[in-house]
Amino acid sequence: MRDLPKSFTYGEASILTQGIFLFVMNTLIMGYHLIVTEPAKENANEMQTLSTIMMFALLWLLLVCTSLLACQFLRKPFIFYPIMMTFVAAATLAPVTKPLPVIAVFEFIFQDRMRLYIILFYVALVIATVAVVCWQLRNAQHATTSVRKLFHIFMVLVYIPGLLYECAFLYIASGVAMALITIFDLLRILKMPPLGEILEKAFHSFADEKDAGIIAFTPMCLLIGCSLPIWIMPCPCAINEHGLNVKLLPLLSGVLTIGFGDTAASVIGSKYGRNKWKNSSRSVEGSVAFVLYVLLPILILNLMEFVQLNVVQWSVTVVATLISALVEARTDQIDNLVLPLIFYIIISLC
Repeated sequence: MRDLPKSFTYGEASILTQGIFLFVMNTLIMGYHLIVTEPAKENANEMQTLSTIMMFALLWLLLVCTSLLACQFLRKPFIFYPIMMTFVAAATLAPVTKPLPVIAVFEFIFQDRMRLYIILFYVALVIATVAVVCWQLRNAQHATTSVRKLFHIFMVLVYIPGLLYECAFLYIASGVAMALITIFDLLRILKMPPLGEILEKAFHSFADEKDAGIIAFTPMCLLIGCSLPIWIMPCPCAINEHGLNVKLLPLLSGVLTIGFGDTAASVIGSKYGRNKWKNSSRSVEGSVAFVLYVLLPILILNLMEFVQLNVVQWSVTVVATLISALVEARTDQIDNLVLPLIFYIIISLC
């Protein structure tokens, strides 16, 4: 908080610090087992291989970010770009899996035609995202709440198909996306040519009151919040005899609270909110919209038999939704980070 002033509240800094510490410890333990039991690398299952690739790639990136924060001389373009090329080589060619990570990922992608369709769909979403950013930059006005929430809708379109049909691919894709958004923010913060200034304009165009620091923490937390359940849950892609993910509802914690609930609360609350919560800018109408738009997709998934909830599970789900709505109405932290954690913790009780 001293070196990156105004980027985090105490709550956000606490969650981020704990998350980084747990990630580093887990990766180091994984590295120890890879060294001690190296022959087991050949017998690793698909998720173990993907997890190893993602965690070590993000560890290299964390080391790059730490080095850039500590050493100013590394922030020159003629040094920065060779460092990033070294990072890409370490992430794709380091012998942490057999075969090498780049080969393992390509083999994984081309094993299933559905994954290729998902990739094409994701590419279309990336093009749509770039189009929204370009349109906003040409508009020369600060983005409204409704425009910013378009990115929440894009995240819903990314995570729903991924969790329903290609959980393992979504897992590795979320790691790649985390690396890319971090690299883009480094380019912006360090004003690295040729993209630095363009990214800075885009950041200021979409930034809200919580983005007072130099780090684009709100969009980063949008990705973290949606991905966190799949990152922290053991065996997130386990399926039952019917081919359905047995832990789908907890995995959807980020999508439900951020993609549906928070988006509905912000849009409906800003347009129709008349009754404000005491000592808060949030409205009761927005909180009601939050609850309805979280429970509605759960009901649809239940009717389509993607999830199967009994009375007790429905009760816990309603309680989790109500508590998340109240937290959304009262918190001064970044919703994208806090809400998925709260919903995930409560919903995992059943």
